[in-house]
Amino acid sequence: MPFEDVFPSHTFLRTESRFMSSGPRRWIFGFGTFWVVLLLQSAFLYSPMKCERGLCTRSTVWRRRAMAAMANPYQYMPTEPGKSSDQVGFEKLCTRWNQEEAEAVQRCKRTLQSGETTREAKILALNELEYWAMRRGGYDAEVILIGMLKDPDQEVSGQAHISLKKTWAAHFNMWVNTRVDHGRVLMKEKRLDEALKIFDKVAFENPLWGEGYHLRAKCWNAMKDVDKTIEDLRKALEFCPNNYLVMVELGITLMDKKKAYAEAASLFKRALDLCPFLPVESFLRDLFKKVPGLQEEWDAEKKANEFSLTEPPARLLPDSWVHRFEATERPNQAFLRVGGELEQWFAEVRRREADAATQRKLWSVLVIKWDPDKWPRELRSFTTQVHEALKARRERELAKAQPEAIEQWKDKDDEEFEEAQAEYDEVQRLWIKRKERKNHDPGFQLKNGPTLREGKDGRN
Repeated sequence: MPFEDVFPSHTFLRTESRFMSSGPRRWIFGFGTFWVVLLLQSAFLYSPMKCERGLCTRSTVWRRRAMAAMANPYQYMPTEPGKSSDQVGFEKLCTRWNQEEAEAVQRCKRTLQSGETTREAKILALNELEYWAMRRGGYDAEVILIGMLKDPDQEVSGQAHISLKKTWAAHFNMWVNTRVDHGRVLMKEKRLDEALKIFDKVAFENPLWGEGYHLRAKCWNAMKDVDKTIEDLRKALEFCPNNYLVMVELGITLMDKKKAYAEAASLFKRALDLCPFLPVESFLRDLFKKVPGLQEEWDAEKKANEFSLTEPPARLLPDSWVHRFEATERPNQAFLRVGGELEQWFAEVRRREADAATQRKLWSVLVIKWDPDKWPRELRSFTTQVHEALKARRERELAKAQPEAIEQWKDKDDEEFEEAQAEYDEVQRLWIKRKERKNHDPGFQLKNGPTLREGKDGRN
């Protein structure tokens, strides 16, 4: 088609004349829009906002923050040789992120542990914990979610289960999640070789992420390679020790393919300890029929781990953990596993409403048993982490058990604002008292001089 037919000259002429005919209306509309946007922006900038000095406008708060940031121009200058300002800034950013995560996780924890919290508020707190566990890969959020699996409210415990499944299946890096989704699609299309290449790359680039090995194990299982399936499931459980879904899958594989009934029974026990509503009863019945002796061991261990306010259960004592491979080779993962068990026990103690004396006795037993000086040097890292966590948690729990020492959870800004307000009220009270005395006693000013808010001439 010729160029003139595509862009005829009269088209531009019509457009120009149409624009010129509606020129005044366009100018009026543009002028009105400008003033509306300006008014809305002014209303937003000068709207009241809480700050450390009471109620301020948003523009004032932002100006103060900008001036505080500019007060120290050398805050991002490196103090060590070999460091750049980018590294220092990134470290400060990571520190701020960690602080935000810790504050948010503690706020959610207080919401879940409060007896006056509604179900809706608890579910919202679980959703926020899920966000932090997925975004930052935080162990603290995961441990608190595990502690809510035994909540008597089925909706709350079910939401905790769903949040944990999402947390374990997602990586904090969205590019990794994109590759994983691509691999899952290839597996559904039976293109197993291509999916295996993707999962190999994910596991190689993220060696501490347990779900990468879990996905590769599923691919090996679809390819009928039992040995590599079991190997990757063990690796997934090594780097994500609280993943009870992997425990069940590994137990079923060992029971069906390798006839390793004792190890399968141990995995089912650990999974049920964490999540009591897992549907594994049929597997346990088949297991007990094949090996009757496992039923007696199961009942004996279940009786030893029954909850009691006289002593902690056996699964929380170091004798149940120090002989494991993770205690020496993977102390952080072992600590995460113990933390999940302890969090569930803490929740049960709170629900039983134990008094301060009972709690002090239980905490003393745990703290003494986990003393790192009582164990070999190779266990020092693992036992020290558990011991320090127990001591810190003991002080908080015992403080909350005291009726006269109710802990008030307040933000730092709120506390500073209340302190400043109290000091201001005290100054005001003294000034009013002084003013009243001056009005009733004419010689008061001659004896005491001008007041705080009076000049040398005696006027305000």
